[in-house]
Amino acid sequence: MISREQDDVFVMVKQHEHGRVAGEFALHFKEEQVPAGKRQEEVVWAISNHDRGWIDLDETPFWNDAEGAPYSFIDFPVVPKLTFYKRGLNEIEAETAYGALLCSLHFERLIEVSGEQSPELTAYLKDEEERRSRIHRELEQSAPISEGELYYDARLLQFCDDLSLYLALNEPGSPKSEEHPWWTDGFSGTEDFSFTSGRAISAEWQDASTLLLEPFPFTGDVEVAFNIRRVSKTAINSKGIALAYSETPEEECRITVTCRPESPLKAIADSRMAERNREQD
Repeated sequence: MISREQDDVFVMVKQHEHGRVAGEFALHFKEEQVPAGKRQEEVVWAISNHDRGWIDLDETPFWNDAEGAPYSFIDFPVVPKLTFYKRGLNEIEAETAYGALLCSLHFERLIEVSGEQSPELTAYLKDEEERRSRIHRELEQSAPISEGELYYDARLLQFCDDLSLYLALNEPGSPKSEEHPWWTDGFSGTEDFSFTSGRAISAEWQDASTLLLEPFPFTGDVEVAFNIRRVSKTAINSKGIALAYSETPEEECRITVTCRPESPLKAIADSRMAERNREQD
């Protein structure tokens, strides 16, 4: 579960709902940036389903007594989380082995970033390393994987996951000063995309239904919709988190992601540069 706290409610988004939005972003990513290959559909499907292991867990949220808030994907207990990570990866591998390889690498990166350590995590990481080695061997016989392809697809998954999380963890329309700290320096890893010229993609709300990105990574404006629940703290206190959540109706949150308008001076400079390039050609 993805959860952010407001004065009187917890705004909650299911993980698989967030994953579906990430897949929408992957589908609209600039085509000229996507390496040619036979696996594009597999990659988009895997990004859309990378959090499918949470589907059953998110039907009934759990309460974290220590934090006085619902458990989220950030602080959910390690042992059941790893069990459902593995279940989700098994389901993904049944559909696409390359997608499972990609998602397995993604979860490994998230674990490394978290800094968590435990015997269960060590065993999980060993098992996943063996899964990835096996998939590499199997695909080597039919569709070998290049290092560039896998590196690029991993960056794409990371960005689409991050952007979808941005929509869930930030209040739409909120000022830049209230941005979640994960993204104050932009989206990590996006400096590697050629169109960014070494800059990290950054985001800022134009209003409650429009998010601006710069540099812009998509073929055009992307409109996404996802369901949220605003679960009342009063209801949680009187009924418990499970019943309060189940009785709270879903609301649709609809966001358009577009490019930041260029300043007139930048537009003039770009036009002059393009004209000089044409003259040189």
